[in-house]
Amino acid sequence: MGEKPSPAALAAIRAQAARNLDRRIEPVEIEGARYWIKRRETLSLRWQLQKGNPARRFVRERETLRQMRAAGAPVPPILAEGDDFFVLPDCGESLEALLAARDSEAGFATCREAFGAAGHALAALHAMGLAHGRPHPRDLAWDGKRITFLDFERGDARPAGRGRQLRDVVQMVFACHAMLLRDDTLVEIFCAAYRESDRRQVWPAARAWARRWRWLDPVTRPIQRFEARHKALKPYQEWQAIPLALARLASEG
Repeated sequence: MGEKPSPAALAAIRAQAARNLDRRIEPVEIEGARYWIKRRETLSLRWQLQKGNPARRFVRERETLRQMRAAGAPVPPILAEGDDFFVLPDCGESLEALLAARDSEAGFATCREAFGAAGHALAALHAMGLAHGRPHPRDLAWDGKRITFLDFERGDARPAGRGRQLRDVVQMVFACHAMLLRDDTLVEIFCAAYRESDRRQVWPAARAWARRWRWLDPVTRPIQRFEARHKALKPYQEWQAIPLALARLASEG
């Protein structure tokens, strides 16, 4: 991962980056290698109010990638860049993409290995004194050997305290349940791996947090039931994930 493109490939990538400006993330295949172009997002005023200034988020992600890479974190190198784009190497399939094949024996075996590696990788990132910011299965890539962390628009490469790392764990467990709901073997595999490698005692802090916030379940049950009746409207079942994530985090292991 991370081999510098040849001058010809780099020129082709830069030319492609100047096209398809409406595509925020675009894969390109050049000289037998796959790269990803990430462009600065263009948002209406309404979405800027919800998501924040896209130019600042773009700069923050690029700088966070550089700083985390320099610190030895498992993030991709920036292979090329311009004022409104940067290019990353392909790092494998996201955990979310791997789930599409989990119904087959081979696909589920791959998912088990990848989710376990993800738990160890997040704990190792925390042991370095860092945090992702908002980890999600779509932002962790697996190439069959290692996990690579992606998408740092909400990232911060400064040393992370336990509070930020706790939020990483809560966000990841919640996101997994929002995708899988009660089909949760892979969530437990991730959690078990994280607990095994948790050198900073983040999991006990997450457990205490979940027990303090257990009231979220009864308060949101009407919305959970509504979401269950209209589940086709959303790719992720976020409201129904609340009691499952709280229970998982509050468990002793």
